[in-house]
Amino acid sequence: MSEFKKITLLISSLSGGGAEGVCVNVANGLAESGWQVDLVVLHTNNAAYLERVSQKVNLVVLGVNHARNAPLPLLRYIRKHKPAKLLVFNYELAVILVMLRSLFRLKTKIIARNINTFSKNTTKPQGIWRGYIVKPLINHFYGKCDHIINQCQAMRDDLVSVFPHLADKTSVIYNPVAKHVEDYARAHDLTQVVKQDYLLCVGRLEKQKAFHYAIEGFSGIASDFPNLRLKIVGQGSLEQSLKQCARDFGVANRVDFEGFQADMIPYYLHAKATLLTSLYEGFPNVLIESITLGTPVVAFDCPSGPREIIQEGVNGYLVKHQCKDSIVMALNKMQCNKFDTETLLATAQANSIRTILSNYEHMIGNY
Repeated sequence: MSEFKKITLLISSLSGGGAEGVCVNVANGLAESGWQVDLVVLHTNNAAYLERVSQKVNLVVLGVNHARNAPLPLLRYIRKHKPAKLLVFNYELAVILVMLRSLFRLKTKIIARNINTFSKNTTKPQGIWRGYIVKPLINHFYGKCDHIINQCQAMRDDLVSVFPHLADKTSVIYNPVAKHVEDYARAHDLTQVVKQDYLLCVGRLEKQKAFHYAIEGFSGIASDFPNLRLKIVGQGSLEQSLKQCARDFGVANRVDFEGFQADMIPYYLHAKATLLTSLYEGFPNVLIESITLGTPVVAFDCPSGPREIIQEGVNGYLVKHQCKDSIVMALNKMQCNKFDTETLLATAQANSIRTILSNYEHMIGNY
C-alpha cells in the first residue's frame, strides 16, 4: 500500500462527545475506502464509542490519562511507525505534536481539526494549569500546524482572525452525520414517524451549552402547550443548577433530565424540535443529526455553525438574540409550522458521510 493511502488519527479518548464521534466516523470511513488507518487514543476510560470503531481500523492505546503525559508515548509511536501525515482532533495534542516535531526534527505533517470557535475556546482561563500553561502554549504553537480543517466557514474566519498567516493553510469540511444515524434514516420512512409532545436539548451540562436559556424559553410557552415537555440529554457539572433553574421558572415537573444516552436516535425521532442554546459552538452535530432524522431545530445564531445549517422555516428557525422573548417567538413559530419532512431531510445532504469523506480523502491525499 502506498504512503498516500496511510493516515494516523489522534484524539484523547473515545468518550461520547462530538469530536470523538466525528473522529470515529472519519476513521471508519477512510478504512472502508481502502486507507490504512491508525486511530491513536490516550486511553479507553469511559469509551462510549469504542464499539463503533471498525475492525478495519488499527486502534492504538497509549495508556496515559492526560495530554500532559502523552509526549513520550507519542514520540515512541511516531519513531516506530513514521506516519507521513497525522490528523489530530485536540488542541493540546496538536501543540504537543508541533513541539515534538520541532525538538526531534520529525518529518510528520500535522493536520489539525479545529474543534471549536478558537477565539472563544482559548481566551478564558479555566484554572491555573489550563489558563496559564495550556492556553499560552496553544496560542503560540497551534498556528504552526501544517494545515487546519474547520467545521464551518465561520470557524475558519475566526481562526484566521487569530492567525492571519494561516489564510492559505486552512479549509472547511463540514461534520459528517454519524453513520448509525444516517443508516437508520436511509432504512426507515421518516415521513411516518409520530412526534411526541416534547422539545429536546442535547449536550454537556456546562456553561457553553447555556441550557438555562432553553428552560427559560420553555417556561414561556409551557402554559400555551400544557402537554409539552422539555427533555435534556447529557451530563455535567451544572445539573443541579439547571434543576434549580427549572424550579425557579415553575416548570420542574415538566423538565426531564435524562443523563447521558448512548442511543440518541429515539430521542431525535420523536421530538417536536431540537433546541440548541449554546453561547458558541464549533459545529453543532446535534443540529445535523436532528435534521437527518426528520426533526426540525431551533438554535441561537451563535458562533459558529447554526447559520450555515438552518434554512429558515424549512428545517428550523434561527434565534437572533439570546433572550427569552426571542426563543419564545421561535418556539411558537415552530409549533405552528407544518414542516414538510421530505424537504427538511433534503437539507441534510451537505453533511452526508459520502460527501464529507470525499472531502477528507481529497484534502489528506493531496496536501
